Amino acid sequence: MFEKLDLSRTIDDKNFEKKMTPLYPRLGVLQRALWDQRVPIIIAVEGWNASGITMVINELIRFLDPRGFSLHSIGSPNDEERGRPLLWRFWIRTPARGRMAIFARSWYSRSLAEQTSGIDWKSRIRHSIEDINQLERQLADDGAVILKFFLHISKEEQKRRLEEREKDPLTSWMITQGDWDFHHHYDGYLTIIEQYIRGTDRPYAPWTVVGATDKNHTRLRVYTTVIKRLEKKLHQLGERGKSVDYGDIRKPPRVRVERFAAAPVTCPKPEYEKILTTYQDRVRDIQYRLFKRRIPLIIVYEGWDAAGKGGNIMRLVRHMNPRGYDVVPVGRPDQTELDHHYLWRFYKRFPLAGHITIFDRSWYGRVLVERVEGFCTKTEWKRAYHEINEMEQSYIESGGGLVKFWLEMSRDEQHRRFMARQNDSLKEWKMTDEDWRNRERWDQYEEAVDEMLARTSTKTAPWTVIESDDKYYARLKALRTVIEYGEMLFR
Repeated sequence: MFEKLDLSRTIDDKNFEKKMTPLYPRLGVLQRALWDQRVPIIIAVEGWNASGITMVINELIRFLDPRGFSLHSIGSPNDEERGRPLLWRFWIRTPARGRMAIFARSWYSRSLAEQTSGIDWKSRIRHSIEDINQLERQLADDGAVILKFFLHISKEEQKRRLEEREKDPLTSWMITQGDWDFHHHYDGYLTIIEQYIRGTDRPYAPWTVVGATDKNHTRLRVYTTVIKRLEKKLHQLGERGKSVDYGDIRKPPRVRVERFAAAPVTCPKPEYEKILTTYQDRVRDIQYRLFKRRIPLIIVYEGWDAAGKGGNIMRLVRHMNPRGYDVVPVGRPDQTELDHHYLWRFYKRFPLAGHITIFDRSWYGRVLVERVEGFCTKTEWKRAYHEINEMEQSYIESGGGLVKFWLEMSRDEQHRRFMARQNDSLKEWKMTDEDWRNRERWDQYEEAVDEMLARTSTKTAPWTVIESDDKYYARLKALRTVIEYGEMLFR
């Protein structure tokens, strides 16, 4: 790939100005047009040290409306970022619809820096490439334009530039021993970089490798490429404002998940009270061991309205250290959340290493309430099964733990609890008109639940169905499941 790139191409200043002058206002026009169409734009500028990344970005933003873009200069992760999966810090920086995010170095540089050391680095690079493709495809499927540039210079040219900067008092502070260490391993990194580029060059997120020896040629090539891609996107949207479909929806195969027990499951209250405290103490011990080993754990609660999620969570956390867990009640997304990919608001709340996050409802809303109530398109919720499985698999492979509960109950028991809440002054606040309306769509929700369980119960992230007509049995089963899963993580 790189050996075929012509690094000798140049353009003189006169021709550069002639060609660039009409492009400056055009980029501003495209920015505003795609803002109106609510299209997120992601531009990642990568390259060798001293290849001109800052110069290219300065040229890009000269005539952009600064209210419409954010610039992210990516360096070494901070303490919080080190405690999370590699791509977390980039997911939370993805732009809202209509905005532009420009990355001066991106997930590629960090992956290169963090995955090419230690044992089994080749395997980690392969996993990293898979995760990056997943990230970029999901964002593109959601309507984002993704542009990726790699600025390429020869080893000799890099050496010349590093020495030149080192001699200049105004730029010498920019050169570190790390720059020279990277330069001395240029040939080794070249092979790995080419592997990344080949492995992640996709129609929805193509690479543009730019010969960056001449600054005029470099800036013009990047500028014209950005304009062509944005013009293409605008043309594809057309008058209807619809995005491009890059391929068939990947629908995971069904697996068998039973929602109903063969016989009624109950637990007498005296037995429940006898076991409860013991289980809660063991859950607290699990929490401390997770913290000591820096293993993050996510616990997802989904279930029918009034199935007892709140009471179940209360008993789960009662003996836990409150500084080590977070309960996230998930409701309707606000406008900022709606302006991002639907998984964005959940990635933001993923736990730090050693901490526990409990989601009271979760990303499965996309294939449940959003599907049934028509809050997303059929294409979007069908696509979500595969996206969710990918997200969970990636999180687990990064070292996290995941427990998923579906709280099952009968229709008759739900009605009994609704009436009991409505007639109890201490619980009537829990009931809303929406609860009754959702009940009228029980059959539609049941169909959605069955497909959700079948499509997203995987080997690494299976669903645990909690039979919840008896609240005492349900609480103990949830506690016991967390204990067993925690013990499995420590083997």
